[in-house]
Amino acid sequence: MFWADKIAEEIAKTKKPQIVDDAKTPSGRVHVGALRGIIIHDLVHRALKAAKVKSHFTYIIDDMDPMDDLPVYLSKAKYEKYMGVPLKNIPAPEGSGSYSDYFAAEFIKVFNRLGADPEILYSSKLYEKGNLDKFIKLVLDNAEKIQEIYEKISGSRRPKDFIPFQPICEKCGKIGTSVASSWDGKFVSYECSDEKVSWAKGCGYKGKVSPFGGKGKLPWRVEWPAKWAALGVTVEGEGKDHASKGGTRDTANVIAREIFDYSPPYDIPYEHILFGGKKMSSSKGVGASALEVSEVLPPEVLRFLMVRVRSMQHLEFDPSLEHTIPDLFDEFDSARTSEDPDLKRIYELSLIDEGPGKYFILRFRDLVNLVQIPNIELVKESEKKKDGALTKAEKELLEERIKYVKIYLDRFAPQEVKFTVKEELPKEVKTLNKKQKEFLSKLAKLITSAKDAEKFQNNIYQTGKDLGLTSSETFKAIYTALLGKESGPKAAWLILSLDKDFVVKRLKEAS
Repeated sequence: MFWADKIAEEIAKTKKPQIVDDAKTPSGRVHVGALRGIIIHDLVHRALKAAKVKSHFTYIIDDMDPMDDLPVYLSKAKYEKYMGVPLKNIPAPEGSGSYSDYFAAEFIKVFNRLGADPEILYSSKLYEKGNLDKFIKLVLDNAEKIQEIYEKISGSRRPKDFIPFQPICEKCGKIGTSVASSWDGKFVSYECSDEKVSWAKGCGYKGKVSPFGGKGKLPWRVEWPAKWAALGVTVEGEGKDHASKGGTRDTANVIAREIFDYSPPYDIPYEHILFGGKKMSSSKGVGASALEVSEVLPPEVLRFLMVRVRSMQHLEFDPSLEHTIPDLFDEFDSARTSEDPDLKRIYELSLIDEGPGKYFILRFRDLVNLVQIPNIELVKESEKKKDGALTKAEKELLEERIKYVKIYLDRFAPQEVKFTVKEELPKEVKTLNKKQKEFLSKLAKLITSAKDAEKFQNNIYQTGKDLGLTSSETFKAIYTALLGKESGPKAAWLILSLDKDFVVKRLKEAS
């Protein structure tokens, strides 16, 4: 049974409606790694509905968080002064609106395209509308107990006067630099410190504010369980760095039970996506953004990348490596035609809608070669391979697949995969031996009568074999003469796509 279906089966035993939740801080251009979290939660949400469990999916944009790192692609001169300011109060890089709305909208657009359509909630609105007021008061009234929980679970110690609340400074507007010092039941006293963090400087202002109505926020280890209790969340996971023993999740679980009298949600810890062995970061510029990757892979294939592995299974994605994208397409196509129940379920959950049903499509790797061959009719080649006419849907799918093949060739394919027919005799023909040159001379005589690519491919192989050449030596001679390199697409298809007089002349020159 697919892992998400197992989770749904277990949760279904409670016989209660479920609220599945996930969240993200829009600290910059969101990387493809962040998609794993929302797709995992979407899978569980879908599996719950398939199990006839009433389920609602929410996604929180944590726009009250401060800017604590400056993305490498933003102007330091423009944005450095906003370090420590809530993301919702920072101007967008382009146009009107806020920084948080700008980057959140980009990410929402991507995961909507992948079939995830949760209700979008904003932390700032939850605070402003008073949804968290009850829990803020509980936190402030139990500050000492929360301090004890921190120390007991994570071993981290806070000052004796620790107040778990971050006011927005009334003077400079920063939240990352404020240090709360007391709570009198109505107001939180604080100082905007220039020593609290290394990445932002406070203005030194001292004041007091009501903690309610969006005047500040709770620290994340406290805010997370407060949101569970406020929204009634029953299912929420986290990246494995937060799931470690004594980590954020363990602390949040205890705070939920002991401060809010709330049972923690069903937990789904998951591995991050690594890019070249590194965890992806929105502000560090490591990896490819979710938007960029969504433009180089069709939605169902990008979703398949996330769906095909278990939540705690390591997943590395680097589209710049030669085989990453071709392998992904091939695995997707294999799952589509598989009889294995788990693979069939993985394919089903990768689809954005019901999909086109059964269809024929050429392998991605074959199209990589065919697209580069001049004068070739890809519909006809597909129909030959299918041994029948393509349907309207298959022609549309072929057109879409060709689009992504061209993107791969343009942006990611290594030089070894790319080829062009050389206008002049390549200097590399000097590396050919006597038998290879004799083979090219014989091949030139066969070309005029060649029509069927499959038969001609066999004739090429046999001609080389008769001369004592290995298959590798035979085809290397052709590629060297035409492309100036040792490898290329299927030789017969390449030759028959070109002007025969040109090919005959070239092979004679090379021999």
